[in-house]
Amino acid sequence: MNNVVSVTDDERLCTICILLVRENLTMELKYTKFQIALETIGLLLLVGMIILIYTRWNQIPQQIPMHYNAIGEIDNWGSKEDILFLPVVSILLYAFLTALSFFPQIQNIPILITDENKESVYHNIKNLYIFLKIEIVMLLFLFVYYITIAQPLPIAVIPIFIIILLGTSIFFIVRIIRS
Repeated sequence: MNNVVSVTDDERLCTICILLVRENLTMELKYTKFQIALETIGLLLLVGMIILIYTRWNQIPQQIPMHYNAIGEIDNWGSKEDILFLPVVSILLYAFLTALSFFPQIQNIPILITDENKESVYHNIKNLYIFLKIEIVMLLFLFVYYITIAQPLPIAVIPIFIIILLGTSIFFIVRIIRS
């Protein structure tokens, strides 16, 4: 019986990728004062969302808006307890993006990472995630606010947030490419 193990090209490539990721794991990115300030804003928005729901709980109607269409009109209703879903989603998204920001080397970056540009690229990736966290939590906070008062969203909210999210992403991608 022949016990020769054959290694495929895919297995070699996977091994190379794992080694490259391990190589880049050695860089620790410390938070800058600016990043700490932004993280604080994000956390305050999360806490504020929970406080808003808690303080307004008795004033929240039994039937609340659960979905808004493209022009901000309410097109689906749910029970009062359904509002608790938004802080949970916000916390999970915040935690997920925070975790991703600690491993910038696993991101699909459109440039070759070298020792010379690694720190700049990784800081820009971390900043991108921090800004996206704040923007997403801010949008969900607005949803919670309008749900608690059972009012339609202003028509400009969704287009403005799409522009902000895309603008942030484009801004940091350009910075990463220029690194």
